Amino acid sequence: MPDLNGMMLFAAVVRAKGFSQAARETGLPKSTISRKVAQLEEQLGVRLLQRDTRNLSLTQVGALFYQHCDTIGNEIEAAKATIENTHSDVSGSLRIAIPVSFSQELIANLASGFMRLYPNITLDIQFTDADVGLVGEGYDIAIKYGPLQSSDLVARLLFERQPILVASPGYLKIKGTPATPKDLMEHDGVLMGTSRSAPIWPLGKGARKTMVNFNRKIRANSAVMVKRMVMDDFGIGMLSNSNCKAEIASGSLVPILQEWPIEPFKIYGVYSSRRQLATNISAFLDFFAKRFSSQEALQSLMG
Repeated sequence: MPDLNGMMLFAAVVRAKGFSQAARETGLPKSTISRKVAQLEEQLGVRLLQRDTRNLSLTQVGALFYQHCDTIGNEIEAAKATIENTHSDVSGSLRIAIPVSFSQELIANLASGFMRLYPNITLDIQFTDADVGLVGEGYDIAIKYGPLQSSDLVARLLFERQPILVASPGYLKIKGTPATPKDLMEHDGVLMGTSRSAPIWPLGKGARKTMVNFNRKIRANSAVMVKRMVMDDFGIGMLSNSNCKAEIASGSLVPILQEWPIEPFKIYGVYSSRRQLATNISAFLDFFAKRFSSQEALQSLMG
């Protein structure tokens, strides 16, 4: 039987995208975690992770095994909650609006884990970039990019993502590499946004922040499509670093203007102040904040 502690540490490495970060998050020495994962691989007789000096990725069997480890982790939490009698009141329905740019596969995995943990909940998840009315349209929660526009809403910061500008080697060979933000005005861009989104990128932070126009070649509300179009040489794109980590490591995407760091994207869970903080809303936001990075790490490592 596989060692349960080894399985949980393996899952921690996947969620943290590396041994060093897993050591910081668990409080265990990096050498201990590495040894436990190696012992688990030896016990199973398979390689779960591919390692080199710079990159970490999941093998095919490692990705499948991680899904089971993550499920076991959820079951352990559910068992603890049963003992503590904390999940008995989490019930009812939740209607949730999520931006189209979020990976539907990732959200499906999250929803499955949440339903296993809270079996008395029913979910209604809608992917939309519309500015939904939480009260008028019957939504309990909206996942939104900040900041808030209405004082009638309450927002909880769920996580942040660091955006970067990237381009393909083929595009840069033809168009050249921009050396300053002003150079972007002469470049094509692949914009992630809706029909209301203007071709403007905010570069820099604080007093050094500047708004830069570019020639919009393509606009799409899907991060998957934006990344594909950038990799196919259609222009420069702004993506989260976690979204294109594997492509940068392989050289199929190149980060540009890194000396102009961009303010992080802030993602909030928003609910109406009229509802206060219902138990089921609190449970979902807690779960989403904790598990989103875990599922995102799995996707990036499989890339």
